[in-house]
Amino acid sequence: MKPSVWLAGVAVVAMFAATADAAAPQGGKIPRAASDVRGKGKYPGPQGESWDSIKQLPDFGGVWSAPLPGTSGVRSPPAGQPSLTPAYQAKLDAFNASKAKGENTQTENANCLPFAFPRSMGIYPIELLMTPGKVTIAIETDSQMQRIFTDGRPINEDPDLTFQGYAVGHWEGDTLVSEVRGLVPAPQMEIVPGAGHSDKLRILQRIRLSQPDVLEIQWTYIDEEALTKPWVVTRLYERHRDWDIQEYNCSQNNRDAADEKGRPSMRLD
Repeated sequence: MKPSVWLAGVAVVAMFAATADAAAPQGGKIPRAASDVRGKGKYPGPQGESWDSIKQLPDFGGVWSAPLPGTSGVRSPPAGQPSLTPAYQAKLDAFNASKAKGENTQTENANCLPFAFPRSMGIYPIELLMTPGKVTIAIETDSQMQRIFTDGRPINEDPDLTFQGYAVGHWEGDTLVSEVRGLVPAPQMEIVPGAGHSDKLRILQRIRLSQPDVLEIQWTYIDEEALTKPWVVTRLYERHRDWDIQEYNCSQNNRDAADEKGRPSMRLD
């Protein structure tokens, strides 16, 4: 090897070594995740706060989807109809009257607004990711996320309004129990398309394994402005360990639009 080539190689190695030293924290060692990080966060939560404790939680791994026809025979029980207050029944009646005239026939997703929770979790698959102090639900529909904080923090009484809500939870045995607030009052919300809900809506969410490969999620809707009593919906999901969540981007090639009155149209530009 020529001396010039050898010296050039030494210089490159030295440059990378210097870069690595500069990037490393004081002491020269990159920190690794401790097996127990309990109490390291802002809220010293009692459950799910360490990698060791996560090992003791139920196995929610894999991707979950609504049961496919002809597979396990698992079916979600019918939800029934919610009991609306007079004000929200009037909203529904007005919506249906407009729909009869050809208006309000498109959902908000036609204009690429994301589906709101929990309707977003009933269309395409979901995946539950367990980390200390948090369970993250990756939702394929609109590439959304719901974060359930299990780090012991109190519920935020007035969170920012979002499509998937603000969720704080805890474990009751093998059941993940959370309360979801701060949901955008979307007109097409699952309570009843066209009636919607108020910004006071709270949803109590309970997630558990009803069978080894069947995930049960129960939602109890509580909205004193829209509902005369709580409404309970239960959905079942099948596990697919060899599936992956796919990217969902509504804005790509979107031509399914709706005008200001909710009438469908097709953009050809």
